Amino acid sequence: MECNERVLSFIAEWFDPHPQIVKQYLLKYHCKKNEVEMKDIQTKRIFLRKTKIPSLKESDFFLGANILLLSRDLKLIEYADSVTRKLLEDVDERTVCVLPPALYESFGDIAMLLENAGFTLVDLKSICFGDVEDVEAAAELLNVDPREFLIRPEPLVAISFRGANSIAVVNELIRSSSFAGLGLSCPGNAEEALAYSNFFMDRYSRTTATFEECSCCVIKPHAIKERSVGAIFNDIISRGFVVSAVAMFCLERAAAAEFLEVYDGVVPEYSEMVDEMCSGSVVALEVRLKPQLLGNPEEGGTDRQEEVVERLRAHAGPWDVNMAKELYSDTIRGRFGRDRIRNAIHCTDLPKDGIIEVEYFFKILAGCQYVDGWK
Repeated sequence: MECNERVLSFIAEWFDPHPQIVKQYLLKYHCKKNEVEMKDIQTKRIFLRKTKIPSLKESDFFLGANILLLSRDLKLIEYADSVTRKLLEDVDERTVCVLPPALYESFGDIAMLLENAGFTLVDLKSICFGDVEDVEAAAELLNVDPREFLIRPEPLVAISFRGANSIAVVNELIRSSSFAGLGLSCPGNAEEALAYSNFFMDRYSRTTATFEECSCCVIKPHAIKERSVGAIFNDIISRGFVVSAVAMFCLERAAAAEFLEVYDGVVPEYSEMVDEMCSGSVVALEVRLKPQLLGNPEEGGTDRQEEVVERLRAHAGPWDVNMAKELYSDTIRGRFGRDRIRNAIHCTDLPKDGIIEVEYFFKILAGCQYVDGWK
C-alpha cells in the first residue's frame, strides 16, 4: 500500500503497571513522514506529539498488532476512523488453513508458499483431539471423513494468514500447488473463515506438547514479520528434529521478562531482548529428536534430554549473528538472524530448562489441557 499523505488511526491499549490499569489512546501514524502521535482518550490530553519512530514502518500497523513504542507495549484494538477501516480492511483480510495429520511435516512448505506470496502469519496452533465428539465436530466443519484424524498419530495444524484478498488468493495458491487434493482445508468465504477461526483458534485449547525429552524454540517477532516462519520450521525438521507442538503467542512484557529472567544481569542486551519478544507475536515450538537419532543412556549414550537441547543449540548457532554468518553460515541464526537481538530464534541453553521452557508456553501461558497424543 502506498503511503502518500495518508494517516492511519487506531485505538491502542497499554497496560500501565503502576496503577495496574489499561489505558486507551488515539494513535495516528503518518505514513509519509513515519511519525506517530497519541492522545489519551479518557483525559483528552496529548500523550505524544508527532515523533519520528525509525523502528516502525507502515506494515507494522494493522488490527490486532502489537507495537513497541518508546518502551510501551501497545495493542491496536480498533480502527479509529472510517478512512483507516476502508484503507486496511481489504488488505487485512484473514483466512485459516487446516492441515490434516498426513500433511503435518509439510507445514513448513505450505507456510513458505503463502509467505512467499506476501501473506503474513497471524495465528498458528497444533491440535490433537481428545474425544470422538471433537473429531466429529471438526470433520463436519471441514467436510471430511473423521477417520482422517484418527488413523495417524501426528497433530492437525491450523494456521491463519492476513493479506489482500487472502481467502480467494490462498485457495487459488493451494489449488495450483502440489498440495491440491491432499486434504488441506481452506474456507471459501468470510463466514467460513470466521467459523474455522472460532473452532480451531479460539475454542480448541488442547495441546500436543509431550513435555518429555524436549527443547524449546521460539521464533522471534522480526522473523515472523520477515515471513521466515516456514523456512525456519523446515530448517529445524531437516536436521533430524520433530516439532511435536507449535503455537503462536503474544507476550506481555511481564511474561517476556519472566521467560528471559535467567539472562538478567548476565547478558548486557537483556532489556533489548525483552523489547524484541514484546514487539510482535512469537511462535513457540516443542522440539524433539527423531527416535532413531536418540542415544541409549543405558548403553553409555548421552542423556536424551541433554542430547536434544545440545543438538538444537548447536544448530541454532551463536547468539552473535556476525559470528554466525562468518563462521557458521548454515545455522539458523547464520541464515535468518539480523543482529544480537534480532537473531531469529531463542532456544533452550541448559538441558534442565528444556521441559521447563516448553511448559511455560504450552501449560502456563496457553492454559491448555494435556492430551497424551503424539510421541
